[in-house]
Amino acid sequence: MCAGPEKTGQLIRIEQPVDPNLEAAEIQRRVFQAGGPAIYFASVKGCRFPMVSNLFGTIERMRYLFRDSIQMLQRLVSLSVDPTDLLRRPRLYLNFKTPAAALYARPKKVRKGL
Repeated sequence: MCAGPEKTGQLIRIEQPVDPNLEAAEIQRRVFQAGGPAIYFASVKGCRFPMVSNLFGTIERMRYLFRDSIQMLQRLVSLSVDPTDLLRRPRLYLNFKTPAAALYARPKKVRKGL
């Protein structure tokens, strides 16, 4: 079992109320420039939802977040660059998950949000 992001230093939690317009942005900017962790703002003034920033701030964190799907994403990107690659090198796509994932990831029309 993996340790949580707070225990590994990949996430810090700020419980104090934060102004979303300037204060949160400045905190996020400084943490990002320092290569710091993702930030969870638990109390955002004027908003009933918490806010997360800097989630994709480092390559290591991106690799961790997409660890289960990074190979499939790389295949999808290669298909979007050269769709004929599926015909030339079908052995790379024989698991049939990659083309199906491309169809599943398409934008969808919705009638109303939330």
